[in-house]
Amino acid sequence: MISVIVRKSPNRWLTIWQLVAHVGLCAAVLTLGFVAVDRSHVPLIFGLVVFGSVCWIVCWRWGNFDLKAVILYALLFRLALIGLPPSVSDDAYRYVWDGLVQQNDGNPYRLAPEDVIFSDLQQDITFKELNSKAYVSVYPPVSQLIFRLGTAWHTPDNLRSYYLIKGVLLLAELLAIFLLARIVSSGFVLLYAWSPVVLLETAGQAHTESAALLALILVISLARRGYGGWASSFLAIAGWVKLLPFLFFPFLWSRFGWRSVWPGGIVAVLLALLFAAPYVLNNVAGSLDLYARLFEFNAGPYYGMKAVMQWFTGEDWSKQIGPFLRLVFLVSLPVLYFVSARRRWPLAQAMLITTGFYLVLATTVHPWYLLIPLFLVASLQAYGWHWVWLGVCSAGTYLLYVGGPYWIFVIAGWLGWGILGAIRYAPKFLQGAMRWRAKQKFRKINPFFPRNSGILTVLDLGCAEGYVGKCIRDRLGARVLLADVVAMNRTELPHVLLQPGVLPWSNGHFDIILLYFVLHHAEDPEMLIREAMRVCTRRVIVVESVYTTPVQLKLLTVLDKLANRLRSYGRMNLQEGALRFRTSQEWSTLFQKCDARSIAEFKTGIGPFAGAGFVLEPHLTVRSNANIEK
Repeated sequence: MISVIVRKSPNRWLTIWQLVAHVGLCAAVLTLGFVAVDRSHVPLIFGLVVFGSVCWIVCWRWGNFDLKAVILYALLFRLALIGLPPSVSDDAYRYVWDGLVQQNDGNPYRLAPEDVIFSDLQQDITFKELNSKAYVSVYPPVSQLIFRLGTAWHTPDNLRSYYLIKGVLLLAELLAIFLLARIVSSGFVLLYAWSPVVLLETAGQAHTESAALLALILVISLARRGYGGWASSFLAIAGWVKLLPFLFFPFLWSRFGWRSVWPGGIVAVLLALLFAAPYVLNNVAGSLDLYARLFEFNAGPYYGMKAVMQWFTGEDWSKQIGPFLRLVFLVSLPVLYFVSARRRWPLAQAMLITTGFYLVLATTVHPWYLLIPLFLVASLQAYGWHWVWLGVCSAGTYLLYVGGPYWIFVIAGWLGWGILGAIRYAPKFLQGAMRWRAKQKFRKINPFFPRNSGILTVLDLGCAEGYVGKCIRDRLGARVLLADVVAMNRTELPHVLLQPGVLPWSNGHFDIILLYFVLHHAEDPEMLIREAMRVCTRRVIVVESVYTTPVQLKLLTVLDKLANRLRSYGRMNLQEGALRFRTSQEWSTLFQKCDARSIAEFKTGIGPFAGAGFVLEPHLTVRSNANIEK
């Protein structure tokens, strides 16, 4: 079987590691199916999850598995864990209880399980294992329908109904995997379907996220094909499995308009009517308040803020921090909707960002809450290793139930999530910031470009990423050439890699030369200015960082090195030794020494980021300020 699954590699040792990882993953999952029957085995369960996760990542990285094999093993792994009881999570007992209440013609949102009216049902084994017996259910209508279906053949004092519910949820997750396989490569199907954390929380503990995933992948698939109305209908179903997906409706509305909203609205209302009663909203709100206000688990950012405030004030701020974070999340939603519409995020990406923001600001993050982001990451064919890391570490938080080292996994999980997330997304955010900054730079120099003079030829000398040059091309229609001593261009504009010394162009080759925060890096700024004057016919526009005090000079030096190391990934290290900052007056003196006169000056930035701009012309062709072309 393994020879069919793992394709041959020309590297013998790599093939051996593939086989070892595959066998190790299979062994970890099979052993988990025997060990995870008892909560007291949590340390061993976590050890198997970690070992299995290492093998799983090796399989993903070097296995090169066929899609049919990925799906086959996904099914086999789930069958290996389907016999597990609700050992590390007792949510399933509430599933069965809610189903039994419905089978007895009751509404699960009406009365708490401990109410005397349920005296007969309280003799069932399910009641003995329930948590929060004083509160009504918070599981939405579609989840309740699944619970009712699973308890149709209930018998007291055994777990038959639990396994029937698990079977329904597992079938839904397998269908979600099949649909995922239609839109992503086999490697990303494996990245979700073989994850030991996913296996433990779906096939092992039967969490309702499994059903939500099926609805969400249908939403993504239908939206891609342009069926906004159908997508909204399934999004309503997803919302009535887990409430969070209701927040995704504005993403559909921005893509398809109102025709994507009303079908989902009708479906949502019809499903809600199945359990409608005057007491529902008040009772469910009370239970949700319990979870939102009193419960806290594995919420790294929340714990961090709580610890900081307690250190500063000596008081417990949990009752204030929790509501504050929920308010921050609600206020951020319109921003997410606006940015998503403006930047045309893929629907799955918008869902992932919203879910991620919710989890970061939540006060309770159980391991199974991470199933949705892990699935969405796979649907985007993205490398969400920060979510993978948090998922594995979150499995370690089960150690709290047996008096184990809970906090180390909370800290390690969220700290690693932050570091890996920064590594993953920092370059993208950095480039976005650099593009925004380039637009601000262009606004400062735009008034000093000649108008009504035909198509200008511009040399962006020391262009770095080239974003300022791109703004000049896009806004002014100029012909722009980029040039620098390091290769950092991130635009489609032509780029020349220079050597220190004389510029390789003839006299008067360009109309405008731009030197934006360049001269302080030059080993010989005087020669560079003279060369810029030689190869231009009209103007040299210089913008430079300036200082007024020794303290500001030191701060400017540190910030300049830090910024350029981050943006160039170390490629500008050689330029650090030549840093020569000057005051505004010192730059003016240097320009005069080079037979250049500043015909216009302007300021840019504030504080340690203060800069000065100079519009220079060769001394013999200087015109008065009044004749500067605007």
